[in-house]
Amino acid sequence: MRPAVLIPLLLVGTACGGSSTQARPPHDGATAQQADDAEMKKASRPLTHEECQQLGQSIIENCHGTNTRIATIEGWCSDVVAGVGSGTWVADCEKHIKLVDAVCFESSPGPRGMMDCDQAVSR
Repeated sequence: MRPAVLIPLLLVGTACGGSSTQARPPHDGATAQQADDAEMKKASRPLTHEECQQLGQSIIENCHGTNTRIATIEGWCSDVVAGVGSGTWVADCEKHIKLVDAVCFESSPGPRGMMDCDQAVSR
C-alpha cells in the first residue's frame, strides 16, 4: 500500500481504539453500593449446622494445643469442649454466630483471642 492510504487508516484505527477503551473503576456509583451491601449480607449471615460443628472442632483443637495454666482460659475451653460434645454449643452457634464472627475465631492465634471473639458475639 501507498503511504497516503496507510496514514488515514492508522488515524481511524487509533481514534476508534482510543475512544472505546476508556478505563472505569471496577465499582462505580450504585454498583459499588450493591457490592458493599452484598458483602455485608454475606458477612452477617448465620453459620450453618455443619459450619458450627467445624468451628467447634477448630476451637477444641486450638484449646488442646495450648499449654496454659490460666483458669479462665481452661474454663472457657472446657465449656466449649463439653458444649460441642453435648450439642449445646453448636445449637447456640447456629442462633448467634455469624460468618464475620467465625472469621474472628479462625484468625485468632490462641484461646485468649477466641475468648475475645466469643465475647463480641451478639447474644
